[in-house]
Amino acid sequence: MINLTLLRVVPGSLALLTVSATLAQTLAPNRLTLLALNQPPCATLQPTSVIRAKLVYSLSETEQSTEGFAVSIKFQSTNPRMTFSDGRQGIVAISARHDTVTITYPIAAIRRNTQLKRPITCYFYLHRNTGAGRSVVIAQTAPIVFQECQ
Repeated sequence: MINLTLLRVVPGSLALLTVSATLAQTLAPNRLTLLALNQPPCATLQPTSVIRAKLVYSLSETEQSTEGFAVSIKFQSTNPRMTFSDGRQGIVAISARHDTVTITYPIAAIRRNTQLKRPITCYFYLHRNTGAGRSVVIAQTAPIVFQECQ
């Protein structure tokens, strides 16, 4: 537990700066950022298209899971409250607190799914695994909508 009285501003106090830096690091949120995407968002995805994305993630110091963590790609379904992918494709288990990861996903795996929303929209998620086949999203990217450029 953090004693908030330690956070009083005392000019020239090196100890205060150390406590504040440690507190800031501990309270830093989980993050997931898209660094590179091989398909421009205005592209029309073909049945043979493959999405390849490089992402950087960071888990907060307080984030814990006995089941581990993962980064994944998921696609928007026609149900606005649901995203999905096919099987275990597009899911990468992670073990470091922060790093980069590359996800590859073939469009052929989902293109015939009747629940796939058009235009195709995807998200990348950072998950805390909670059990076999179950997880909680702890960070995500903004939606990426693939549509033909005008």
